[in-house]
Amino acid sequence: MQTEFEADLQMEDDPAISPVSFVEMKASVGSLLFLWSSIEREITKRIEQLDDGKSRIAPHTLAQKIARWESLQAVVCDERPEHRELLTEVRARLVMALELRNRITHGLVGITADPFGNRRDAHLETELNGEKRQHAHSDLEHVMRILSHMVSAIGALSDAAKQKDPRKAENAYIGIRLNHLP
Repeated sequence: MQTEFEADLQMEDDPAISPVSFVEMKASVGSLLFLWSSIEREITKRIEQLDDGKSRIAPHTLAQKIARWESLQAVVCDERPEHRELLTEVRARLVMALELRNRITHGLVGITADPFGNRRDAHLETELNGEKRQHAHSDLEHVMRILSHMVSAIGALSDAAKQKDPRKAENAYIGIRLNHLP
């Protein structure tokens, strides 16, 4: 029979067992919201730059801002297929993460932690538009890894959209692929 100390040692050695405390779950929620705040500020800034201040009505929701940012690059996408591919990839990642953000900000109903690694079911519980879901801590970490690259990806792609020299734009695309789309 295994002692509690031996079980704790085994848990530390086993990467599959990852105890998650309530504080860590709250920190994950806060980190996600902080990352989205950074993304929203960057998209707003880039919309203004790409639009040259012509738009009088600014998009309000994050989904509207993402759509507006994307639409302001349509001409570039027609000229440069690689720009379209990267824009599609960045947008897909943003939209995927936006769903989780919306579920957390508008439908968070509970947090379940597993500080001792007994059940391995640390998760958030959300209910939005009548749909209940559970979001594992590992899913939150995955989305945070994606979002941590999005501010830079949005900026680099927006800069590439304004780039007149195709070779410089191509260098930007290589940088985006290597550095911002893991």
